[in-house]
Amino acid sequence: MSYRWPKMWMIFKLLILVLLLTSCGTNKTLQVGIENNLKPLSYVENEEKKGFEVELWDAIAEEAGFEYKLQPMGMGEMLQAVESGKLDVAIAGITVKGDRVRKLDFAIPYYDTGLVLVTAADNQDIQSTKDLDKKVVATRIGTTGYEYIGRQKGIKEVKAYPDIAQAYQALINKQVDAVVFDEPNVKYFIRNGGQGKVKTVGKVLTNEQYGIALTKKSNYTGRISRALETLAKNGTYERIYMKWFNEKPTSLPGDKE
Repeated sequence: MSYRWPKMWMIFKLLILVLLLTSCGTNKTLQVGIENNLKPLSYVENEEKKGFEVELWDAIAEEAGFEYKLQPMGMGEMLQAVESGKLDVAIAGITVKGDRVRKLDFAIPYYDTGLVLVTAADNQDIQSTKDLDKKVVATRIGTTGYEYIGRQKGIKEVKAYPDIAQAYQALINKQVDAVVFDEPNVKYFIRNGGQGKVKTVGKVLTNEQYGIALTKKSNYTGRISRALETLAKNGTYERIYMKWFNEKPTSLPGDKE
């Protein structure tokens, strides 16, 4: 019997070592994609990464115990990088929808939003999407706004820009008749340079939710969802939200699971 104990002790130590190595593997430095120009969600200004999502992710990482590095890039490149595993996570105004859910994992949604219609401030002809017949409408390529416009009948032309700021400028310059894009970005643009130049018309066109995207079968999805729920309960989410949107959120992460 005495000869069996050293062997059992060695097996026990090996099991502990395996558990430790496995634990370390889940605490690597995460590569996190953010938008490089999607104010006020995530953007880069004077080489500094800013925005609601940047601060929200920092709070999530602190709660979940993540080390991370932010990687600013465009949406198309970002989603491909998450799918391939070059990025672990992306938080960048990503609408949770069918084709993305099939390719990516998502934590619980953290922001309720929708598309809105924008026209020049002096435009009286367009009051809703019903008035877009034979009109030129702009948005950013590869977005739910682009898909939405593509489904509308009678539109003369869809102009899709790589940067939504280009679409707004085209509207101001009378090169397009309207823009369709995400409500938080539109509101931010109007408050910060678009006041008196453009306006929103009609109701919110869609009901959407932003979610944090992860590589399929990620080990981090549950930890991020639990961290979001904690931030919702302890007031951190509301504090960050109010800082960037100047109003209380109408819902919190976990409300609509």
